[in-house]
Amino acid sequence: MAVLKILGKGAAAAVSSYKLILLIWVTTMVMVFMVALPLRSFLSNIFGNSMAVTRLSDGFDLGLAGDMGKPFVSLLSAVSMGGLLLLLAGFLLYTFFAGGLFASCASGWGRLKMSTFIRESARNFLPFLKIAVLMMLLIAAYTFFIVGIPIIVTMAISGGSKGSSNFIYLFYAIWALGMPVWLFVADASRRWVAATGSGNVFMALSAGFRALKERFWVSYGIVLVILILNASFVFLSIWFTGWSIPEKGGLIFLFFMATQALFIIKLFMKTWRYASVCALASQKK
Repeated sequence: MAVLKILGKGAAAAVSSYKLILLIWVTTMVMVFMVALPLRSFLSNIFGNSMAVTRLSDGFDLGLAGDMGKPFVSLLSAVSMGGLLLLLAGFLLYTFFAGGLFASCASGWGRLKMSTFIRESARNFLPFLKIAVLMMLLIAAYTFFIVGIPIIVTMAISGGSKGSSNFIYLFYAIWALGMPVWLFVADASRRWVAATGSGNVFMALSAGFRALKERFWVSYGIVLVILILNASFVFLSIWFTGWSIPEKGGLIFLFFMATQALFIIKLFMKTWRYASVCALASQKK
């Protein structure tokens, strides 16, 4: 019941932050268009009115790559660089906005003014970035010990037999069940920074681990529930986009609106997790 109560408070806080979520969505769209529009212009210059577009509509054609020659190499380079820029910009952007979201959830439950939200995002950016990098290193080490080493040892002993490959799924399950621990520590650490105004990253991580230890099962439960719901939502989103891609103009617009609605829901679920961690911390006071 404690988990459900915290999740309910977190959901209420996330809903009250709808203006902030919409701001993040609009900023994300602008960032994507800044990369997509030049890439679209580049594709138009390469293909023009040729039959290449028709050939690509039926799937990737290796023969087309040979016909294009050097422009194909340029196309691959442009797509790769665009993708890397989007990943890097997205990581920095969401790290930035996380500072404002945690400040909002830790104090006013979405009632921060937009100017205050931006100011808090900027103030918390560097500490949040350091926490994100440290947590990625910890998760990488955790992944290596839980998944990497067992896979290497198991494959070496069995010689890559089918039975061993099935046994490896056990390590994947253990890894997945451990992820809520690391995500909670990261969220609790960022909440501590937002609530105290301190930029000491190691004190923040210490506070995150301490918060996990104080109420482990409730802390673990709220993140696990949201992760399960989030994974289910991602699966349904992939299924939707994979099976409902339209071909006509009006349907394309509706498809675009539907995918944007799914993206906003994804932002809401992330905010829900942040707000639930903040709600748990406030309940202990």
